[in-house]
Amino acid sequence: MPEDIKEEDKKNEDQVKRQKKWPATVVLAAPFFLIVIPFYKAAKEALNWPAAIAMIITFEILMFACEIMSVSRGHWVWNPNRTLGPTILGVPIEEPLLYYWFPPLFVVLLMLVIEGYIKKRSDKNG
Repeated sequence: MPEDIKEEDKKNEDQVKRQKKWPATVVLAAPFFLIVIPFYKAAKEALNWPAAIAMIITFEILMFACEIMSVSRGHWVWNPNRTLGPTILGVPIEEPLLYYWFPPLFVVLLMLVIEGYIKKRSDKNG
């Protein structure tokens, strides 16, 4: 049984080595950056930057700790051909630089844009 597992792991490693390098994690996140630009322009006056930075730092610390634990236990893995390459304690560099700060900021901006839209609409009707 362990020999079968080792053979399967070797096949997977060989397949990864034959794949062409393509940083999918960064490329697939690009459209969200195009969406966040108009959101930022619409909500920049309402955004509380100290609170947003505190939220992002808290999210970064918690998520990075969870990610390190998941990687060390083998629950979370990446195809090295689909990441930029450099890692921090086994976590690809784009995770803390891209995915930990962007989603919470995106959600706050989205909330502020919706709140501004509702406020404008109620002012017109009111």
